[in-house]
Amino acid sequence: MMRVAMCITQEHDLRLVALALLVCLIGSSATIQLFGRIRSASGQIRLGWIMLAAVATGTTVWATHFVAMMAFRTQAPVVLDPLMTLLSLMIAIALAAPGLAIAAHRRTGCGLAGGAIVGVAIALMHYFGMSAYRVDGIVTWAWGYVAASVLLSVTLGGVAFYLLTTPRAWRRTQAVSVLSLAVAALHFTGMTAMDIAVVKLGDGLSDLTMAGLAIATAMASLIIVGCAAISALIDGHTQGESYRRLRRMALHDGLTDLPNRMSFHEELERRFLMKDGRACMAVVMMDLSRFKVVNDTYGHHAGDQLLIALATRLAAIVKPAECVARLGGDEFAAVVSYDRPEELTDFLDRLRAVFATPFVFDRFTAAIGANTGVALAVHDGFDADALLAKADLAMYRAKSVHSPEPCFYDAQMDDAARDRRELVAELRDAIETEAFELHFQVQAAVATGEITGYEALVRWKHPTKGMIPPTAFIPLAEESGEIVPLSRWILQQACFEAALWPNRHVISVNLSPKHLGDPGLVDTVRTALENSGLSPERLTLELTESAIIHDRRFALEQLQALKAMGIGIALDDFGVGYSSLDVLRSVPFDCIKLDASFVAEIEHDEQAVSILRSVAALGRTLNMRVLAEGVEEPGQLAIAAREGCAAIQGYLIGRPSRTLMDPERVRRTMMPKPRSVPAITSAA
Repeated sequence: MMRVAMCITQEHDLRLVALALLVCLIGSSATIQLFGRIRSASGQIRLGWIMLAAVATGTTVWATHFVAMMAFRTQAPVVLDPLMTLLSLMIAIALAAPGLAIAAHRRTGCGLAGGAIVGVAIALMHYFGMSAYRVDGIVTWAWGYVAASVLLSVTLGGVAFYLLTTPRAWRRTQAVSVLSLAVAALHFTGMTAMDIAVVKLGDGLSDLTMAGLAIATAMASLIIVGCAAISALIDGHTQGESYRRLRRMALHDGLTDLPNRMSFHEELERRFLMKDGRACMAVVMMDLSRFKVVNDTYGHHAGDQLLIALATRLAAIVKPAECVARLGGDEFAAVVSYDRPEELTDFLDRLRAVFATPFVFDRFTAAIGANTGVALAVHDGFDADALLAKADLAMYRAKSVHSPEPCFYDAQMDDAARDRRELVAELRDAIETEAFELHFQVQAAVATGEITGYEALVRWKHPTKGMIPPTAFIPLAEESGEIVPLSRWILQQACFEAALWPNRHVISVNLSPKHLGDPGLVDTVRTALENSGLSPERLTLELTESAIIHDRRFALEQLQALKAMGIGIALDDFGVGYSSLDVLRSVPFDCIKLDASFVAEIEHDEQAVSILRSVAALGRTLNMRVLAEGVEEPGQLAIAAREGCAAIQGYLIGRPSRTLMDPERVRRTMMPKPRSVPAITSAA
């Protein structure tokens, strides 16, 4: 070690030694930077980075060697062989390329092996370069130092690239230092191994010329290495920008630019881990109400406009400790970190204000609301998933009771959700085992009191819970997707039972919106009629207008095919939800069923009577019978008859039952002794 130090300090121009070390350090840094690009690339791009890194590595080693050689001082005349000098550069580049390629593999030991090959390239370059150094003297070698120099180069080269197998920033700095040390140790240990016995004194390259060559070589090599390093920097910056852009796209909703579900979940987990400097945290789930009406009425482009405008309002109310995200569709969520309950109340007030003002656009104005559920950490959940699930339960509770106020989670909701899941599972089993029965509710003509038909209403015979009403399980069947197989069974059973009746009354069967969207509906109806022997004219399918709006064109095609078979079509629940005259014009309905909510008010509300009168007149104009549902009182029957309804259905003439009604009893109920019907007058 002392001999090496003596060689450096006494036999070299220290200024040029410093320049050589600077070139070595900069070049090693560029090599490590380019090596990072190799590891992140693949295919032909990877090959390109290998070649560029090999050029930078070879140029670094060669320039360090050349500048350090120019720093060496001897009394013998010195000249350089340009061909051998160039050959030494080519050797360094050629051997560095496979070494870098092997080191870039992520298999165990590849970094060490590839780095060792780079170390061999450094050693061969040095000793080939020394053969280009022509001096008038006798050169002898201390082979122990030669072996030591090669061993240092190979070992340090392997260690340098082995350090890069661990992706940590400080390892890169270590790798640059060790690679620089490999180049410098090889050169100066190798120079120590060389001893020159001067034969004659004469003119060779002057000190000034050698210094000039050293500086020129250093500048040229730094330009080459610098260009390679800048290429890596530009590529790294471009990849970084692309990564940041792609990450933003991955973590933000493409329409509203709010954080998406994945981003929201990450933020929630981060707050659980970091506590966010606040004592409390709440998750707020929001499901928009009346949003679907905008989509169905004005189109999906209008719905997108509304979501963008809503996101803008939500983003405007958010404070630093709050985060609002769009989870998908019309579902939004927020996480709020707070110290005092008043802060959460303030956020919920601001949230309510977002929906208080209608959204005004060029083509339409929309007033929407939100069903809001709130769950509190750690009172309701100790992790992100639990808190989200419980906030979701609270939101569905708010939705089920149509509450405009936020609904906070309580433990009873879990019981209700569990009961709901169990009922869905039992419903699937009931459909497979056909554990249902049909009850029939009579319909009668107002003018004659004659029975015109029956509506089939399904009941579930549960083995332990008894008879379950349709209001309890039909919504579950709709949500779970079991409504279509259930509807098929109802249709087949209704046709089969009606075919056995001793009369030719019409049987009405309700058609679910999802069943109307079933491509196999027409075949299902045809098969049910053929298997039962029921005439198509005795079957009426009832559907709500919302069923048509889901996919209007396909729905109209289905209904026209059914009408062509001779089946009757009735518009159910007319007057609630959607009420489009265009649908009445487009679909050849045979009957309009006025919703029971209007009939219930006609004895007390002149406006309800006006609606009944208008619908009856509309039915006459369009040649469609109008049937009033939910008639329970004689006064309601009298008003329905007076205003022009063709038929009625309700408890007054018969409740749903497994048996058919006595026609004479229905006629007596429908045709009582004449009595005056008082007109309804509005209050003064």
